Amino acid sequence: MSVLATYYQQLVGLPAAQSLCSLIGLPKLAPYWPALLGLAVFCQAIRLSSNALSSLVFGAKFDSLTARQKYDWGIRVVSQVHALVVVVLAIPIFFKEELLRDTLYGFDNYAAWVYTIICGYFLWDICVSISDRKKLGLGFVVHAIASFGVYILSFRPSLQYYGASFIMFEASTIFLNINWWLDKLGMTGSRLQLYNAFALLSLYLFVRIIFGTAMSYYLFKDLSARGTETPAVLYYFYRIANHAILGLSYYWFYLMISAVRRRFPAKVVEKAKKVA
Repeated sequence: MSVLATYYQQLVGLPAAQSLCSLIGLPKLAPYWPALLGLAVFCQAIRLSSNALSSLVFGAKFDSLTARQKYDWGIRVVSQVHALVVVVLAIPIFFKEELLRDTLYGFDNYAAWVYTIICGYFLWDICVSISDRKKLGLGFVVHAIASFGVYILSFRPSLQYYGASFIMFEASTIFLNINWWLDKLGMTGSRLQLYNAFALLSLYLFVRIIFGTAMSYYLFKDLSARGTETPAVLYYFYRIANHAILGLSYYWFYLMISAVRRRFPAKVVEKAKKVA
């Protein structure tokens, strides 16, 4: 471990890396960039190893999937691991004194490590989304780039406090992935999937639509109150990225409601409610 720590510090101390971080306006990134790149590689390692592990766990049900479905399965495994980790780790950020004193430009080392994990994931997500854009669509590319852009700018430093609010979006991802896996395991329309759909839609509505919209309002209210402290280019980038992510969240919520209605007729939903 000490050898790895020494090598890590050597990478951090590279004059070229220090200069580059300062040049691109992210001076606080210097101690974290090797971990960020390493985590992006680690995400790919999870995806590549997930098929073998999933085959052991789910056996013939997983082995019978198409190559495309197995690829998508691996993507979901990485997404699930990321969501479970960052949602839990982000909670303490709301209570960091330095960030509470300055919700826009405060900096905290713990928050920086959490955002390093997130940036590593979204860097990997950008690569995946672009390479598979014909299948996934432009929306996923936009989401990945906007998310990475917002979180990498936390090393300016900027918006570390508010960043934790938008990490909470990932809580709904946990149930979204479960819903997808239930489909592939032949449990489409099952009672378990119905209960998961209730949890997914409820959590999605709260964390992304209600909480996300409210925190966006307070974010831009704070930015407007601080006036010229935020460069105009950065302010409008936040605007565009925020509107893109929220717009996609509203659109995806509509698609999820439509999918639930197709899978579960009203009679089935009412019956499940009575049983519950």
